[in-house]
Amino acid sequence: MYYKIGVGIGLAFAVFVLLVLVLNEKKKTKQVMYDEMQTAVRGRAYQYATVTGVLSGIITSFLLDWDAFPMDGSLAIMAVSFLMITVYVVYMVMKGVYFGVSGKWKKWTLLIFIIGLCNLITGILRIAEDGLPEGKLTATNITVIMGVMFMVIVVAVIIQKLREKRNED
Repeated sequence: MYYKIGVGIGLAFAVFVLLVLVLNEKKKTKQVMYDEMQTAVRGRAYQYATVTGVLSGIITSFLLDWDAFPMDGSLAIMAVSFLMITVYVVYMVMKGVYFGVSGKWKKWTLLIFIIGLCNLITGILRIAEDGLPEGKLTATNITVIMGVMFMVIVVAVIIQKLREKRNED
């Protein structure tokens, strides 16, 4: 079962990378540039994400050992990784540097929303259809965590853009 999931994720990733490479060759756009302040914020975001990963990894290991989490170890490790990514991106979004100087935030936010929504729907339908083996989330339910991560990022972008608009007025 895990083999099929790995092959599916691998094929989807390969198609995505190939598509990005083809589109980048076709359309040479301006690279997103970061100024000194944005580079410093990116460094701070890496620090926060790393500390979050270390602390949440330690806490998760204890909670899994005590059977306090309704998930298995493989999903917990992936959840910690996705939490680190979420902390990194949300911190940068809230500081206003995630999209750089020339980034197209509307396009990327819409894409993140669509990916998150598809992951949530897929994950919820899988749980509704297959249930939870032994009452725990497993690695096959990673789409739920991915969907939540993407939706948190979308909400952070919307909140930041509303704050920016309010500050302009």
